[in-house]
Amino acid sequence: MKNIKKYMALVVICVLILSTALPFSASPVEAAANTKISDVSTNNPKYTAIKWAVDNNYLDLFPGNKFDGGYSVKEWQLLHFISKLDENFHLDLKGKSEREMQEILYNYYGNLNIPLNGVANANKRTSPVNRGQFARIYAAANGLDLSEVQAVRYLYMNEITAGTTGKKTFEDYVSGNTLKRGDFAVFMYRIYKQGKLSIEGLTSSPTGKDNNKITLPPNFVTSKDNSVTIPSKPGSSTDDKEKRPDVYKAVKSINVAKEELIANGVDSTLITIDLRDSYGNDIPYDESLAFKVASQAKAKISETNTSTSGEASVVYTDGPFLNVYVTAPALTKSIVDTISFEMVNPADKYYTYKNQVIKTSVRYIPRPELRVTYQVFDPEQKDWNGGNVDPGSKPLPALPQGKVGTITVPFTVNGEITVTDYDVDTKLMTGSKWETYTNEQGVLTQGDVESDEIQYGNAELKLEGQIISVWLFEQILDYMIYGADKDSDWGGVGTAKVMYTLNSEGRATYDLQGVIGKEYLDQFESKVHAVIIYLIKEFLPPADDITLAHAETVKVIQAMYERLGQVDKNLLQKEQADLIGKLLGAIAKIDVLLAGQELEQRPEGMDRYTKIIVNLVAPGGVIITDYYGTVEVTYNGKSKLVSFDTNTKDYNTGTGSPGSAVVFFDDIIYGKSEVKVRLVDLDPRYDKVIGSLKGQTISAPIFANPRYENNLCSLESEVMFVVDHSGSMNKVDPANATRGKIKQTVKQVNANPTHVYRFNTRATFEAQGKAEEVANMESLLDQKRSGGTNLIASLNTALNNFTTNEFTNKAIVLITDGYSNTNGLDEVLRKANAQGIAIHTVSVGSYKQVNEKLLKDIASETKGTYQNIVEIENLHGALQSIINSILCKTPVSNNSCLVGDTLFNNTDVRIEPTKVTLIADVNTSCTDVKGVRVIFHSPSGNTQYDLPSRGSSRYMHRPNLYEFPEFDLYTEVEFQALDASGNVITTKIHNM
Repeated sequence: MKNIKKYMALVVICVLILSTALPFSASPVEAAANTKISDVSTNNPKYTAIKWAVDNNYLDLFPGNKFDGGYSVKEWQLLHFISKLDENFHLDLKGKSEREMQEILYNYYGNLNIPLNGVANANKRTSPVNRGQFARIYAAANGLDLSEVQAVRYLYMNEITAGTTGKKTFEDYVSGNTLKRGDFAVFMYRIYKQGKLSIEGLTSSPTGKDNNKITLPPNFVTSKDNSVTIPSKPGSSTDDKEKRPDVYKAVKSINVAKEELIANGVDSTLITIDLRDSYGNDIPYDESLAFKVASQAKAKISETNTSTSGEASVVYTDGPFLNVYVTAPALTKSIVDTISFEMVNPADKYYTYKNQVIKTSVRYIPRPELRVTYQVFDPEQKDWNGGNVDPGSKPLPALPQGKVGTITVPFTVNGEITVTDYDVDTKLMTGSKWETYTNEQGVLTQGDVESDEIQYGNAELKLEGQIISVWLFEQILDYMIYGADKDSDWGGVGTAKVMYTLNSEGRATYDLQGVIGKEYLDQFESKVHAVIIYLIKEFLPPADDITLAHAETVKVIQAMYERLGQVDKNLLQKEQADLIGKLLGAIAKIDVLLAGQELEQRPEGMDRYTKIIVNLVAPGGVIITDYYGTVEVTYNGKSKLVSFDTNTKDYNTGTGSPGSAVVFFDDIIYGKSEVKVRLVDLDPRYDKVIGSLKGQTISAPIFANPRYENNLCSLESEVMFVVDHSGSMNKVDPANATRGKIKQTVKQVNANPTHVYRFNTRATFEAQGKAEEVANMESLLDQKRSGGTNLIASLNTALNNFTTNEFTNKAIVLITDGYSNTNGLDEVLRKANAQGIAIHTVSVGSYKQVNEKLLKDIASETKGTYQNIVEIENLHGALQSIINSILCKTPVSNNSCLVGDTLFNNTDVRIEPTKVTLIADVNTSCTDVKGVRVIFHSPSGNTQYDLPSRGSSRYMHRPNLYEFPEFDLYTEVEFQALDASGNVITTKIHNM
């Protein structure tokens, strides 16, 4: 956002320049393109800027095609030009008188706290603008509240001016002089080159609050005719590294979502760092940089906030953004942790990152908790895993090491281990590895180092590069070491070879080597084919012998098979029909067994339910397992009193963790809802422990996946889903809820064929085929999300992979957080239109943080639709709209525009010393919204205001505080979205 403001500011300047430069008292003449300017020579250094301004109708000529560069501009005229270039200004000035325009302009920009003399004194609206005021306006347009001296310095730093003689001092700028048209044209042209204008202004009245952000060089104000050295534009000086290695602020911003966490081993916060290179340039979105991340307190670092994400010591940026989650350790005392980031092997353009550590802090505070988790079971959506019950993270295994005498020798990575035995109970291997080490006598030695404690239970296990289950790994070890059990002459070779490496999260990986012979491999088109058939033939039991113990094994082989393209599947189905049939039978058997298990676990008499689980957690993250007390749980208007279970019984399975209070409601509220819990009967033994929880009502969110409506239309279609899997998606969708929703949408659209691609810097094929087959793929979109983003290149790949069938309706559904460059956009639009492919785009995140213009342009230019959702839970409404648009060939409005929580991106009520600021940001996809009304409710009566539009779907008003005589009585504020006729579309309650 700061970067956007900077561009806005630049444009603002341009606007300012335009406005002042335009002749208002004389009668200007509208210039035709390439009109000759009679009083400006082509040799004039300002000619290029003036010609550009005139040719683009930003500035008019006087009679006789004269430009008159010495003409001054009045303040209100400057505002008029700002409004023309400001993309956030959408008020209609047509047909208004000069006085009416002044009132509109000063009311609008005055509310944005732009430093204008005419706000307090209407007589000054027709006074000329001086150069110093221009500098302050430029800074304010960039979101900086600067005094005149600092604002002039800011102009120099951004190369908007070089002063009147090139000395670059405060005096050389001559801030007291009025701005002339010629200078304004030059300023405007320079600003135009730097970005667009989209002013949001300052948060309060301008007083120079940001002066500390601008460093003044020595003698800047009193120069005594000496020039001042202003640091050149980053990268333009050849001696930057030698003379000024610390001059660049390579980190734009560091944002810690929650600076305080509960020290319970569960609570987490997102840290986002916005970076640029060492020359001050923006980092391309398709670039990905590696950073080592460490926590001084040994907190868990990961790329998502789910416990199953595992830990990460190295994370990767998505373009300029580095996102990591920090999970608090379980502690009994408060500490402040330091999280450090260091770039791995920085290239030349990142030289200032070398040996430099970026640091930020997080505080961990032990507190008691009422922890609420939930599960939702909907028999009509069995493939949707509803709820947030945390399965826990897979622990990292100890890295292998051996002993020689008293010396411990760690096994080096990227080497082969010879395994001679394994223990199925302890999940330990016995083996040896050739190592170079220093022996007890201090002599460098080489030899086999043995270990009988090589942990494999939580390692990543593979066969020929393909991930396999623990059970399969053990079967193959047994086969290689001891031989086949029966009906075979194979007696094993006494050992098994595994290649030892580390994956990206630092987890030990063991890849079995030499299991499948070359003659066997040569029979197949690819190694993957060989692995699939080998595992099915040699180790997968027949369907009749399959049990739930084989579930993971069946799923991993299924995942390998499903990742194949349709051509490869057809080949295996033809050449290995019996074995593929064996796999499909095993898959069907596991599905039946899992369904039976679910039926056994379901509470009697409930065909659907919402299950609420409450745990009482002591400071330090330990669940209290012997609490004799009750908790009241309120959901969907119903309250139930339930006791904490003090044994290990779980109401569903007969096993589980003690200390849970579990209650079932035979209700499902689709979408977002809330559950409230409070302790009722207390256990006096824990009075001091639970302290702050007494009398407290704790609220927790519940989400149940909405069902799709019955399709309004039917149309033979070919649809491609292109899903962002870059690193930044972990920020907006940490649990990868998109995956489940895409599978559900594939079924609903029922396109034949259906294609799925995931993308970061390039598109990667996921699936193709009949809708049901694609939707049932276990591994669909289940890969780790990381790296940069190249949306355009990925769309280009997608467009190249449609069939040539001219009789099907073709569409792309693109889901992204919106970060991408635009290189190659014209070619993508040309291809889409040539093939008749509509591209429907969905951006996830605040409209201010996505490239909304790009996604809107792609949709509108290809006859698709654009949807913006702030939270991933709102994806259903956007996709429901797209489904209808595809099958009915008619754009349909977003269903989320009918719900207050999704129509309003943001509502805010700010109480200031003399004003009350009311703000409503509307989802830009909800185009039917033409107004917003705010109603304050109180026992003594209501007060309401209509909020005027501020552009970019923002509505804002600042009434006086004295208009609220009983402000303390207002507990709820109702925001109403209105259509063009003044009818209420939906409402949202904002709690004070």
